[in-house]
Amino acid sequence: MRTVIIAVALLALSVPVASAQQSRPDSEAGRYVLKKVEDGFLRVERESGATSLCRKRDARWVCEAVADDRAALEEEVDRLVRENGDLAREIGRLKERIARLEGGSVSRSDDERPLFDVPTNKDVDRAMESFDKMMRRLLDTMKELREDYDQGTF
Repeated sequence: MRTVIIAVALLALSVPVASAQQSRPDSEAGRYVLKKVEDGFLRVERESGATSLCRKRDARWVCEAVADDRAALEEEVDRLVRENGDLAREIGRLKERIARLEGGSVSRSDDERPLFDVPTNKDVDRAMESFDKMMRRLLDTMKELREDYDQGTF
C-alpha cells in the first residue's frame, strides 16, 4: 500500500513538470537561438537557418525576416558546378582532338574535323624541292646582278 501511495505522489509531481516543459517557448525547447543585439533580438531557427530580427513595437514584439545571402551563394555554387562540368567535357574533347592530331586511334566525327590536314612526308619533300628551286633562282639572280655591278653595266 505504501508503494502505491509513493507511485501516485510521483505521478502527481511529474504531471506539472511535463506540462511546464510543453508550454516553454520555442527558444527554450531548442528550436531557435536568440542573440541580443542593439535594438532587439536576432532569432535563428536551428533547423533551416532562417534568421529574423525581433523588436518591440507599440507594446508588442514583431519579428521580421533578415535578408539571407544563402540563396545567392547556393545559386553561385550551382553555376560553378555546371561550369566545371562543361569545362571538364571541353577538356576531354580537346584531349581526344590532340590524340587524333598526333596520330592516335581515337575515332573522329564529321563535326570535329581538324582545321587543316597534317602534311605527309611526301608533301614535305615536295615543299622542300620547291623551296630549293626558289632559292637557287634567287641566288642565280643575285649572282648575275653582282656581275653586272662589277662590270659597271648596272
